[in-house]
Order: sequence, then structure tokens, then C-alpha cells
Amino acid sequence: MDCLEFDLQKLILSDLAKNIGESQADESSTNAAIELVSSKVATRDVEFPEAGEEEVSQVYMSASRVHCNIGFGELAPSLPQEHVDNAVKVLIDMLRDVPHIEFDPCLSWTEWSLPDQLVYSTITALLKLSNSAEQYREAVCEAIFHFTKEVVQELNTGKSIDTVCQLAPAFHGLYRAIISNPFPWSIAHWRSLSLSMSALFATDCLEQLNSVVIEALHLSSEDLESPAFPQTFMARYMANGRPLTGYFIICCVVEIEWTVLAQVLSSSSVQPTNAIDEAAAANTAWLSLMHNVVHRPFNLTDDIRRVLKATLQATLQSFSDLQIQMADLDHEPSSDSYAWETMAESLKLAAICSVALEQLDDTLFSLLKLLLSEKSPVTDNLIQESALKATTVLVRNFPFVAAQMTSHLRRFVTAPLEIFELQYVSEIRAPPPLSAAARCLALCIKLAPGDDLILSNMYSLLNYIAATGQDSKENSIHLSIPQDSQVADHETVTSVATGLQAWSEDQRRRIGISTISVVTRLALEFRMEEVQWTGRPTVEAAINHSLVDLALEGSSSSFLDIIRAFSVLSRTGNKEDRQFSSNMLLAAQTKLAQKINRRPELYPEYLTELLILFSDKGIAIQSIADSPREVQMEDMISQLAALLLPIDALLSHDDFNPQIDASSQTVSLFRNMWFLSVLFGFTSSNEQDTARDWQKSALIRLAQKTPFIVLEAAPDYIASDLEYNSVIRHHYATKAISHHRSLLSKHLPNHAHEVRHLPPAQVIFLLAVHDLESMRSAIGLPSSLAVNFCNVGLNNAGSLSDCLEAVADKVIRGCISDLTRQVVQHALPHVISQELQQLLVYSTHRIQKVRDIASRYLNRLISSFPSLMCDSPLVFAILEVLSMLRKACEGEFTDEYNPAWEFKSDMVNISISLPDSYRVRNSILSRLYHDAHAWFDMALSRAPIEFQSTLRKYLSNHRTHTLPESVELGASVALQFTRALAPGERKIVASFEHYVGEAAGLRLANRPKRDELQKMPPETAPSTEIQSLKSRLLKSIKEIRNKTTHLKVQDLKRLLFRTAATIIALPQPDFELLHYIVTLPFELFTPAAISTAIQTWTWIIVERPDVEIPLMVEINAAWLSTINHKKGLFSSHLDCHDPFYDTIEYSPTDRALIDHTEMSARRLLTPHSLILTMLLSRFQAARYDRPGLMLLILRLVLKSARAFKSLRFTNPLAREARFSFLLFGFEALKSSQMDYFCEHQLREALYNTALSWFSVRPQWSYGANRVQIEADISLMNEFLSLLETDAVRGTLAITSLVGTNPAPRIATYSSRLRSQNTLLKLLVENELFRLNVWSNPTHDARRGLDHVSRAEKALSPSAWPQVIGTAWRTDPAIAVHLAERFKLPNIEMEVARLIRANTRQIMCVPEALRFLIGTQLEPHIPRDLKLLLLWDPVPPVTAITYFQPRYRNDPILLQYGHRVLAQHPVGMTFFFVPQVVQALRDDALGYVGRFILETAAISQLFCHQIIWNMNANCYRGDLGEEEDPMKPALDQMTKMVVSSLSGEAKAFYDLEFGFFDEVTSISGKLRPFIKRSKPEKKAKIDEEMAKLKVSVGVYLPSNPDGKVVDIDKKSGRPLQSHAKAPFMATFKVRKERIMFDMDPDSVLDGDASGEAVATQYDVWQAAIFKVGDDCRQDVLALQVIAMFKNIFNSVGLTLYLYPYRVTATAPGCGVIDVVPNATSRDEMGRAKINDLMGFFVSKYGGQDTVAFQRARLNFIQSMAAYSLACYILQIKDRHNGNIMIDGEGHIVHIDFGFLFDIDEYLGVKFEPSSFKLNHEMVVLMGGRDSQGYALFQQLTIKAFLAIRPHAEQLISTVHLMLGTGLPSFKGEPTIKRLRDRFALHLNERQASEWMAGIVKNAHENVRSTVYDEFQRLQNGIPYA
Repeated sequence: MDCLEFDLQKLILSDLAKNIGESQADESSTNAAIELVSSKVATRDVEFPEAGEEEVSQVYMSASRVHCNIGFGELAPSLPQEHVDNAVKVLIDMLRDVPHIEFDPCLSWTEWSLPDQLVYSTITALLKLSNSAEQYREAVCEAIFHFTKEVVQELNTGKSIDTVCQLAPAFHGLYRAIISNPFPWSIAHWRSLSLSMSALFATDCLEQLNSVVIEALHLSSEDLESPAFPQTFMARYMANGRPLTGYFIICCVVEIEWTVLAQVLSSSSVQPTNAIDEAAAANTAWLSLMHNVVHRPFNLTDDIRRVLKATLQATLQSFSDLQIQMADLDHEPSSDSYAWETMAESLKLAAICSVALEQLDDTLFSLLKLLLSEKSPVTDNLIQESALKATTVLVRNFPFVAAQMTSHLRRFVTAPLEIFELQYVSEIRAPPPLSAAARCLALCIKLAPGDDLILSNMYSLLNYIAATGQDSKENSIHLSIPQDSQVADHETVTSVATGLQAWSEDQRRRIGISTISVVTRLALEFRMEEVQWTGRPTVEAAINHSLVDLALEGSSSSFLDIIRAFSVLSRTGNKEDRQFSSNMLLAAQTKLAQKINRRPELYPEYLTELLILFSDKGIAIQSIADSPREVQMEDMISQLAALLLPIDALLSHDDFNPQIDASSQTVSLFRNMWFLSVLFGFTSSNEQDTARDWQKSALIRLAQKTPFIVLEAAPDYIASDLEYNSVIRHHYATKAISHHRSLLSKHLPNHAHEVRHLPPAQVIFLLAVHDLESMRSAIGLPSSLAVNFCNVGLNNAGSLSDCLEAVADKVIRGCISDLTRQVVQHALPHVISQELQQLLVYSTHRIQKVRDIASRYLNRLISSFPSLMCDSPLVFAILEVLSMLRKACEGEFTDEYNPAWEFKSDMVNISISLPDSYRVRNSILSRLYHDAHAWFDMALSRAPIEFQSTLRKYLSNHRTHTLPESVELGASVALQFTRALAPGERKIVASFEHYVGEAAGLRLANRPKRDELQKMPPETAPSTEIQSLKSRLLKSIKEIRNKTTHLKVQDLKRLLFRTAATIIALPQPDFELLHYIVTLPFELFTPAAISTAIQTWTWIIVERPDVEIPLMVEINAAWLSTINHKKGLFSSHLDCHDPFYDTIEYSPTDRALIDHTEMSARRLLTPHSLILTMLLSRFQAARYDRPGLMLLILRLVLKSARAFKSLRFTNPLAREARFSFLLFGFEALKSSQMDYFCEHQLREALYNTALSWFSVRPQWSYGANRVQIEADISLMNEFLSLLETDAVRGTLAITSLVGTNPAPRIATYSSRLRSQNTLLKLLVENELFRLNVWSNPTHDARRGLDHVSRAEKALSPSAWPQVIGTAWRTDPAIAVHLAERFKLPNIEMEVARLIRANTRQIMCVPEALRFLIGTQLEPHIPRDLKLLLLWDPVPPVTAITYFQPRYRNDPILLQYGHRVLAQHPVGMTFFFVPQVVQALRDDALGYVGRFILETAAISQLFCHQIIWNMNANCYRGDLGEEEDPMKPALDQMTKMVVSSLSGEAKAFYDLEFGFFDEVTSISGKLRPFIKRSKPEKKAKIDEEMAKLKVSVGVYLPSNPDGKVVDIDKKSGRPLQSHAKAPFMATFKVRKERIMFDMDPDSVLDGDASGEAVATQYDVWQAAIFKVGDDCRQDVLALQVIAMFKNIFNSVGLTLYLYPYRVTATAPGCGVIDVVPNATSRDEMGRAKINDLMGFFVSKYGGQDTVAFQRARLNFIQSMAAYSLACYILQIKDRHNGNIMIDGEGHIVHIDFGFLFDIDEYLGVKFEPSSFKLNHEMVVLMGGRDSQGYALFQQLTIKAFLAIRPHAEQLISTVHLMLGTGLPSFKGEPTIKRLRDRFALHLNERQASEWMAGIVKNAHENVRSTVYDEFQRLQNGIPYA
């Protein structure tokens, strides 16, 4: 070690010690490391000498040994507990030895010498160890005292060279350790330490120490081997401020004493830490004394008192001696004397001794008062500050002197002392003595007795400020004070001014300035934030300067007041001396800008204030342009330019970036600043008007932080932001513009003609862009050029646009020129790569001009500097943007109706925003793809190795995707250009190599000898490592099963790859590991887990073919386990079911719910799909020569096929997986030879699997993924082709029976096969036909033609019974659903016959029930209805229909209906309360009443809703004058329900109905005010709402899922009505939702990875309370609309509907929820918004913005849904008052008073029979030939196709309400016409064409226009 550089050696030992302390390794490793360090520690082998014995002479120690001891000292505090005892002993020995060591004369230390470091590390370690282990404290303290005593003795008697180079540094190490490390010293410890050092205070000792220093410096070369050593040694200490003189040693003694004594007295306890700052213990203890009263923790014995007094006297004597010596000097003392420092520390020690004695020492107190006066004999800052701190401690503990010191300090701070001189331009804070004096004065005021001391002292000081002015009458300072406080009058100020006459002008100025600083500090201390002033310039400037600290430390409101006051002063100036006042104010503003980083939250406010001030001053200059005072104007321009200083200082803070996400206001302020800078020539670079250097530099820095000055969202940028910009005054600009026009012409010589005709504002704008962008590009920031073209209006501005483009061209040329020069100098800015990435992003911008400019400049920059393509971040960005663009273009196929606009790459942290036009997206991709190829070719030709390395790095960092259909264009391009590697998966290869190496490392680790590492690794791994791996795998499997695993995805991957590497490395297969490597991912069964597992399995098979069969056996078994556990493809979790088996809610469409459903299905399906792909690959490899593997595959196919019949996963998304499996199964069947029985079993199982897909209602493809639909169509076409060629092949019979003839059985099998084959082809062709229609609803030839069903055409009517019979024998459910697929009457009849003949076989299919009982119960129906009691439940609305008279009150059918309603959850039947109430009309046997009573007892919400609905149905009509025939039954039922309530249920009923009656009674109280004005009505509503009280638990009838917690009692608003009194009010409703706290990195996919957490949230819900309006029709319409929503969700159609809640509560009464954040088209018209397009542009921005396009898509999706609802329900009265647009752009229809067969006004039908689709709606979609309108058509048709299968339930919902007698019902003909609108007699293509015709009829139908005009004339409702 001695051969090492000593610093390096020390670093090694220190880091080793640190690492041991932080190590988490096992005990043996830690002990070995400790032994390594401890073994190098050297101590003398002697005992402590007995009394009278002589100490052993000195021992030499090399520098390396000293470093080892230092390292041990650093290690010791981190040692484990078992090593502490021995460490303490070693450390004590080390400390004992220090005075007796002859250190190597070494200078290889950086800061402190070796003796210094050794003592410091040793004592620090001892203090830390004994601090935490009390048993060692006394021994440690004794060792320190003994060491101190010995060193002090040696200092008195030692040789000069030893004293200077060893003993003094050792004492300095003691000093550093004690003042830095907190320790629980006792008073006894202090006494011992003080006595051991007391000898150093002797005069002869001081002289001895100073003399040895001089002697050491004059040692001759004969005395030392290196005569320069002492001089160099002392010079290095001197450079660090530690001169090692006698004075310095005395100072150390004093500071050690007061540090220890302060910790004894201090109440604060500081815990030791690993990182200790020097003097941390001393500073903390002193601060504690300054802020807390001492409670002495010890008894003051006589001995302690004696030592304290002696120390106090010695300290004061030392101070006095040093003071006399300093007075005798005729010059300042040298720095090595340390006189001022020693005197300062002496004051502290004396003060602490006085506090410890509990007696104020008069001598000390007098000395302090003398020092704190204008007669002070010492004027050193350090001593004055120390005196103030000592005074603070004394006043804190002896408060009786506070009043005396208050007056004394007030005089002190108002004295003209030089130490108070404040240079407020250069300094950033007040002088320390002044700040300390202010704090001490504040403490004295607080502790002094008396009232109003604060104000009296403040006014006393303020009088001094006022009196320092030339005329005290002109100076005034005001405080916010209580009204009864006494305020000094003018005479007092005059008196003070008279007293100040003795001082000079400069001294009076100094008094005023220092007093201001004190007043500011007092204001901060006492929270007096409101201070106002006016006065002379110097005083005013000082106030401004002092208020900076007040602004930063006060509240936010105080800050705003101060910066606004600065602005006011800057605008007005001081009349006496404008120049001085302005400069001083500017200094204060700049100082505030520099220091504001202490309050970063105030950045924006200050920036806004400064920029507004800049604009205001610029406007003021232009306003006085006509004034003859030219000099004043020039001064004002100079002041305006100077204002750039504080703006520059503010923006120079690294953590302030206003250019990021700047608000429009910020952009406007920056733009105005640049306009004014151009206007007044600040940015000019010509010789006549050259800007100052600082000005140019400031502007360049400002340019960096300036946001883009062109706003994309500004609708009329040229007019609003340029021509009518308030900061450019036309009269001034017109006069001054000639110079600017000439300057712009020089910049753009080719556009001089256009420049001559540009308005002044446009010239200023172009120059501002030119200068701003030139400054940016000069520092390598050219990307912002492209953003200047983001405003469409600006781009279409003709000459201005051309000139702007010319400016950009000039700037980019200059940028390239500048960069070329920097390239030659090898100084290219580092930000250029980021700028190119930004241009790359802009090349994908939504605005074409931005794209063109960015792409052009990006090409020019890369072409000019091709070596930039070696920059990895840029290449990565290009590849990632390509991938994002491809993904964006794929959206046309993967999610056709829901385009995404924003895409982000986490790899490079880049986001792009794209237009919704797929044509534009494809053009962007095409251009970038072409450019990228050119760039990459250029890079490959110039730097092939570097570029390919970059591409390989990209591929290795690239994430692998689990979904096979994902296409990453960036990775494909990278692979194309990476020629050094063969095409393949780079990341997987890299992973293989990594884990192979890891496995080899495990085997190498088992070698016993180091030299054997050179040999090849052994074939066997250590058994312990393998067993550990198995244990880890088993543990992971168990944790996954229990859902307790914390395994991350990356952890799983590492574990599987390590297992695979181990399996490959082992010479013999380890079947246990094989089992685990398959079982673990199958337990998870997530896409990520299976994808990783397939990689490892494939790797194992490739590397170890001998384990393929065992591995496939495990995979086979695991696959079969998924069948048993119903996972993935065999799960019933997402089985397709009727959408009305789900709860129907009154809520807006939730896109997230649709996405979640799709993602959940894909998570279930993807694992099996991935495994199928792998099995197909293995099948292709094994089909020719691996019979064992083929047998495993066939077994898997057979078991799976048989499982499908009982486990039906019929989700539409499973279509691809199901038929992929079938194709795989048939392929395996064809490739294998087996006997006819086995062949038949397998084939029959596969046929049954295929047919089971059709055992449910026909399914559409889920969502809008065209890729998925096309994949489904392709697979089914392939499957259809296979069916056409499928036949029984072999006649091979394997049997032990002699003479057996298999021919009859084969014939039977063949016949059965042909029947099933015919049926299956028929069904597959029908499925293909339906999928084609769904994929191409508008029958667009570009999307392909429909599939022609040859099987159906070839089938004669007489053959259908045979087909239906085959279906019935296979699965009766298939036969039931044949009737829905094929619209033929004979199919219906045959299916009905089979069901009635074989009822028992079909009871599990609810859809079959309609065939059994028909539309009405006929007498000839068989008596098998008794089986209904066991039938599966039908949806609730279907069950309610069985209570109608047409079913003859059959008891069994009634029992079934009752059982079904009771069996469904209450939340599901809750929705159909209106229909349940109507069923009471014919409830002769009481089943409906029984259901109501039973359910009311279960659910109180159901109970309340049923009561309200029954009340509403007692009468008919709006006014409720006609009694309904079933009123007696309803009254009786209501009475029974209410009487059944008791306890809490009855109390809740009374509470809720009482609250609701109070609210609705307001309408009745409002009726007398109907004819009065709206303000009077509003006042009455407010009066009544103020009386309302919200009880706990109440809710609005229209919001039963939330509780009312508050009412906005000022929200009441009367609604327009001629004879009724409806009103609207707003309530705070508290609801609950379930959130999943999921870990995205967890291997547990989906909801299993998180916990369900119920969270509450509040919403303000407005509700309308109507009286005199029958709301039941609205309820019915919204019911059907809500049912539509469920249907759309079930097929993944993102069609938006908002079925808001309406509850009918009494005859002609109801509560209606208000659609939140919505505006009616009528209100737009009244606001003079001419059309929807104008509204959308004004609200969301231009047509190219993402916000507009997102809102337009929302409009289209909602328009399609509501158009269908309007058509089906024949919703009329669609004037503009009933059409709303919400905040997101959705259209929402309200007010459904006209439905079905009523829409007449005076017998005239105005509106079309389709729906409203007028011109402005089509224009908003983009026009008739646009992508948006095509989307609307497709969505409308698809919505129609989606609801048709559920028509009967929708019709039943309406039919059940016929008895209400609502005006829209015309009896059964209404129902017939409703059924006809569904066009149920048509097939899917015919139905789509039917709906297309409806859309065509609605498009700009003249009847809609006529109706709108009628509404305008009749009711004053505008439509344009």
C-alpha cells in the first residue's frame, strides 16, 4: 500500500469503510472486510503509565499506517454492535498514542494534515459510538481529557517543529471534532475539559506558542532533511484560514469551551448523522440558546461556580488584553493574529458563563452596551455581530434588562456607523450587524413590559426616517395600526430632525437607510405587512431596497402589493430626482428578481407584473411622442430598455420556464415586449442604432425563455393581435415605420415591394419574428421557426405569409451558416439534437404549413450536417415517430370510429398530435418514411459502424409487444438497415446470451480454486443453486395462486430465462424445472407471462431437442388445466348474454367501460392465441417424423374440442381464437392416420365445437376494429373452404373381434357428417354475410362485396326441416337461433313444433320461451307449461309482459313471471318500475302486488320509487283532473306498502318524503307570483329555499344513487311558463364509485393486481321541479334511450347517449335532472352565434386543433345515436330549444313530450318522419362528402343493426305503457308502426339499406327547416 499515492490510499480506505457500513451482505463477508481494515490499524504495545512513571518515547509511523488508522476511525461508527466494544478500545489506544507518534513529514494531504485527520476521525468515532452506547461515555471522556492534557503540556514544552507540524494540528483536530459532533456533555465534563486547557490562557504559554512558530519558520537546512517543509505546511493551513498561531489556539480553546457548555445548557438534542458539517454542534447549540430560555440541568456546586467565574473573568481579561493590543496598533491586525475572532468568541463564552451562573455579570453587560453604541472602541463587524448575539442570549435569560436594551439598541441602530453602510445596488442583503441588531431589538421589544411597545418603537424609528429628508413635511410613512393608537405628530419629527443637524448629509443618509432596514426587519418579525411611504429619493430608494426582503418573506398578498407599488413608482418616478429614483428602483426590482428563487411559486406573478409594466411604459412613450420634450422621451426609452434587466434576472433562474405551456396572456405579454423592443430599436444591430452589449445579451437570454408568439387558437390573429394591438399606437408607428420598413426590406430584398405595402403593425411583427428567431437560432434553437406558421389565418394572409416564410428562410440560412462555423471549431451546441427532434415532431403537425416548413428545414439541417445522424437520441426519435405514425394510421382499421389524436413514446419521451384525417396521416407517414430512408442511407454511407451500432442499441432497448398483430415500423426500418445482424429478434437473442452467461457463471462459482476459473465451465451447476432456483419458482407459484405476489414483469422474465438457461446447461433433463417453467406462466396466464414463456420454451427446444417431448407433455397438461379451471378461451366470465341482463343506468355513455370490456376479453383470449400459434409451429415441425409429439397434439385437440360444448365462450372477440383452434384441429386430423372410430370421435368433437358457436344469438364483431373483422372473415372463409373438402378418409379398423365389418358404422358416421357439414356451411356462410354487412354498412364497393350464401340458395324449403332437425340433435339452442338468422316463416314453425314436442331439452335457453307460448296463450298449447317453473330466467321486461291479459292469467306463467322478477337483482328490476306499476292493471291474482311488497321490503329505494310512480299514475293528463281506472288499486297498493314499513325503514320514508315535499311545495308557493317579473320570482324562490334543511341520508327522486349533502340556496331559478310554476335548483349530491388501485408493473394482470377501493365524490346536480306537466312520457322515452345505450355498449359501439333521469312523483308532477355543462341551440342563436360551426370554432379552436376534432367526433357519435332514437321513437318537437350541446361537443336531446303518433300543431304535421339533420349539422361534420359524414352514416346504420335483435324487448317496454293513455299512444296501431320501423322482416343487408334511405331522407329535409321557422314565429325560438 505504501507505493500508492497517499490521497488515493486514503480514498480507498475511506470508501471501503463507507461500503462496509452500508453493506447488506452476509455476516461472514462483513467480518472479513472489517478484519481487512482492522488488521492494518497500528497502536503502541504499552499500557497507560502509572503515577510517577515516564512515558515511553515517540514512535515513528508511516503515512500509509496513519491512513489505515484514519480509515478505521471512519469505519468504526458503522460497525455492527458486536464489534463496538473492541472498536472503542482500539480507538482509545489510537488517541492515547497520538502525542507520542513521530509522523512522517508528508504533504500529500489536501485540506488538513495527517495528525489533524487522525485526531478528528478518532474523536469523532468515539463521540458517535458513546453517544449511542452510554456505557462507554465516561471512558471516552476520560480518554479525551487525558489527550487534551498531554497535548497542552507538549504545546508548552515541545520542540518548535513538533509543535507546529504535529501538536498544533492535533489540537486543531480535537477542536474540529468537538464543535462538529453533538454530544450529551455534562457540567463535570466541561469542568474537566476547561481545567485541562486552562494553562493555555497564561501569557507565557501564549508567547511560547507564538515563538515556536517563528522558530519553525527559520529552521536551517541543517536541522531538517527538507527545509521547506515547515513553511509549506504552515502556508497550507494559512490558506485555509487556520494560522496555527498562539492566538488561533486560544480562539479554539474559547470556542471549544462555549460549545461544550452551550450543549450542557441547551434544551435541543441533535442526533448524530453520518454527514457532519463543521461546527454543526456549536451552531445548533448557540441557536437553541438564542431562541429558548435556559433551564439549568445541573446543581450549581461551589466548585462549578468557582470554575465558571474563573472562566468568565479569564475570558473578559483576554478580551481586554486583546483590545489594548489592537488599540496600540497603527494598522489593522494581520489575519494570522486571529484577534477579532478570539475577541468575538470570548464574548460568547462570557455570556454563556453568565447564564450558567444565573447572574448577569455587570462587567460583561457594560462591555456589551459599550460595544453596541456609537462610542464603541471596536468597529469590527465580527465583534459587533457577536456582541449582539451575546446580548440576545442574555436578554432571553434576563428579561428585566429588555426595556433598558430596547432604548439602547434603538439609539444604536440610529447611529451613523460605518458598519451599517448598505450598498443596495451591489449587496443582496443588509449587513450582518444591522440584521442582528434588528433581531435583537425585536426580542427586547417582545420581552420588555408595557403596552404598545411595538408601535411606539416603530414610530420612533419611522420618525428618524422622516427626519433624514430635506423637508420633513414632504416625507411621510404610514403603518396600518389600530384606530386608538397614538401617532407621532409633526413636532416630534421636527424635534428628531433638529437632533440630527449635528450629523453630516452623508451620515443622515446612512441613518435613514439603516433605520429603514431595521424597520423592515421589525415588520417581518411582527407581521406588519402594510407599510406605505413617500419621501426623498435616497430614502425612497433605501426603502425599496429593504422591502425586497419583506416581499420575499411576507405573504403572497404582501408580495403583490409591493411589486405593484414598485410598478406605480416606476410609472410616476420621483419629481425631485427622476434619474436617481429610477435607477434605485430598478436596482430593487433587479434584486428582487435575483432573490425570488427562494419563493419559486411567485415567479409567474412577478413576470406578469414586469411585462405589464414594460408594455405600459412603452405605450406611455408613444403617447408623448408629439411632446417637444425630446430629452425626456429619450430618458424614458432608456428607462424602458433598463427594465429588461429585472426581466432578464427573473428569467435566468433555471427552474423557471414560462415558455412551457404558456397561457395566452403570457404569450400576449411576451409578444408585446418584443414588439416594443423592435419599435424602439432595442433589437437593432445597425451602426446608427446599436444596442448596448448588455442589452443584446439580455435579449438573447430572453429569447430562450420566450414562448411562441403566434397562437394557433387565435381565430383572427392579424386583426386582434396585430392591427388592433394596443401596445402599437398607430400615430407613433406611422411616423417611425419608415426606418423599420427599410430595415425589413434589407432583410428581405426579394420582397421589398410587398414590404412597402404592409401596414406598420405587420412590419413590426415580421421584424420581431426575424430578430427573435435570429437570436434563438444563433444559440442553436431553430425549431421554433416552424411554429410561427401554426395560425391558419396568418398562413392565408397573402403578402404577410410570403414575407413570414422569407424571414424563416433567411433565419435558417443564417443558422446553418453559424452552425457551419461552429462545426469547424468543434463547438456545435449540444441542444441541436433536441432541436432536430422538435422539428421532427413539428413535421407531423396538424397544420400543413407547419409540417411543410419543419420538414423542409429538418432536411436542410440534416443534409448540411449529416454526421448528426450518428446521434442516438435523434435516430431513436425518428424511428419512434415512424412507429407512432404507423400506429396512428392503423387506427383507421383497429378502431375505425374512435381515432386517437395524441401518441407518446416513453423511450424517447416524445409526443405527437395528429389530425383526424387518415388521408393526411398517411401522407405524413409516407413523407417521413421517404425522408428517413434518405437520411439513413446517407448515415450508412458516412459512418456505417457507428450508425449500425446505434440501430442495434435501439433494437436492444425496444420493447417486445405481446399482441401478435402489433406492427412497429421503427423496429422494421432499424432491422432493414442493420445488416450486420441476421433478421430476427435482437432483444431475445441478447437475452439468450445474457442468461447463458449467467448460468455458466453459476457453474464457475462452484470452482474451489481461483486458478481453475481459466478452464471451461463444468457441465453441472451447484446443487445448492439449483435447489434455490426451484424453491424460488415454487414460492412464486404459491404466491401467484394466493394473489399475494409482488413479482414484477421484468422479475418474471428474468426468473424464466434463468430457469431455461439452467435447463439447457444441465447434462440430464431436470423434470422438476421443466414442470415449473411451464406451470409458473400458466398460473399467471397473462399475455406478458405467456409471451415470455413461449420465448423460453422455444429456446429450450432449439438448444435441447431431447427435452421437447417432456416439455410438450407439461404444456399439454397445463393447457388441459386451463379447461378445468375455466381460464382464457374456456372461461365463461365474458360469455355473451342479453344486454338487458345487465343493470340499465341513467347515465351518459362511458367510453372507458367499453374499452375495459374489450381489454378484459383480450387479456383472457390472448394467452391461448399465443400458445396456439406456438403449437401450430411445433406441429409443422413434427408432422412428418415425430409421432409422439403428434399424439400429444391430437390429445390436446380432442380434450379441448369436447370442452367447448359445455364451456361456451361466445364473446364476439373469441371468434378468431375459436376458429383458429378449429383450423388447427382439422389440420392435425388430416395429418394423422387413425382408425375410423378415433377419427370419427375427433371430427365429431371439432364439428360440435364449431356448431356451439352458433348456439347463441348471432353476434356482431365487438368494437370498431376493422382488422379484427377482416381477420374473422378471413378465418371463416378458410374454415368454409375446409368444410367443402372435408370427408371421412380411412377405413382402418383396429379391433380384436374377428370378422367385424366396419362398413355400416362408417356409413352411419358419413351420413351424420354430411348432415352436420351442411348445417355448418349454412351457418358459417350466414356469419360471413353478417360480418360483411357489419364491416361495410353503407355497401361501399371499395370495402368489398357481400358474401353470397350458396348453401342457403341451394336449400329447398322442404329441406329445411331436416337441417333444423340436425341442429336440434346437435344442440337445441342452435335450432332456436336459426329462426333469427334466417327470416323464413317455416323455420319459425318447425322450431316451435320441436320445442313444444321436446320441452325438457330446451329449458336452459330463455330465448326459446317465445316459441312455446307465442305472442298470446292459445288454448291448444300443450300442458307442458308446468316446466316453466324450472325454465332459465328471461330479462325483466319480458317477464313483466306475462302479466298482460293476452296470457289469460295462466297461474304457471304468472308464477314464472313472479319468480323471474324476484330472481333478478333489485337494481335490474328497479329500472322497470313504470312497467311494474302498469302490470297492476290486470293483476287479478295478486302476483304483481306480491312482488312489489316483497321487493319494497328488500330495497327502500325501490319502495320509494314505486310509491312515487303509483301516485303519478292515479290521474291522467298534465293537470291530473282525469282519474285513472286503476287508481283504487294503486291507492290500496300504496297503503299496503307504506303500512308494511317500520323502524328505520319507516323513519327513512318519512324523512325522504318530508324533504321532497318541502322542496316541491316551493312550486305551489310560487304560483301567486306567476304574473310577476323574474326577479320577484327569484326572490321568492330564494326565500323559500333558505328555509330548507338537509337531513342526513335524503336524496333527490331523480338521483337515488346519491345522497344530498348540501343545497345551493341561491341557485333557484324560475322557468318560463304561462300558467305553471316550475323552478330549478342545484343540490350537492354525494356518490360512491369503486376504483382499483392497480400496480401497472405487477405480473397479476387486470383487477387482480389491485384492491377495490370505494371512494366518495361530490357533484353539483341541478334539477327542475315541474308541476302541471305529465312527465311519464319523458320517463318512457329516456327508458328506451337507456336501453339503446346498453345495446350499444354490448357490441362496443361508442355511440353517445345521455339518458338523464326524470322521475314522475305525482299526477302532473316530476323531477328532471338538468344536463350539466350544456347549451341549447336556442341559446346560441340568442347569443348571435350563426351556426354550429361558428360555435365549435369559438369554443374549441380552429378546425385543425385536436380540441375541435375531438368535439366534432363527439358530436358525430352522439348525433348518430340520437338520430336513431328520434327515428325509432318518432321524437318530434325538435326545435332548437330542445337540442343541447354539452361541454365536450355531444348533442343531447331533451323534452320528449311528442313521441310516436303525436306531432301536430293545428292538425298540420311539419316535421319529417325520419329525424332532424339540417345543413349546419352536416357542415359541422365536414360536408356531405367528408370522412365525418361517412362516419355518421356508418354509425347510424350500425346502431340500427345493433338494436334490431332486441326489438321485441324494446317494443314490450313501450307496449306495457299503453294503458297510461298518454297522448302519444293511439292504441295497438302505435305498437304496429313501432315494430315496422325496426324492419324485422328484412335481412341485415336489406336493413342497412333501409336505414341508409332514412338517413338520406333526413338530410336537409325541408320539413325540418319549415318547423324551425314555425317555432321562430310561434315561440320566438331562433334557429340561425
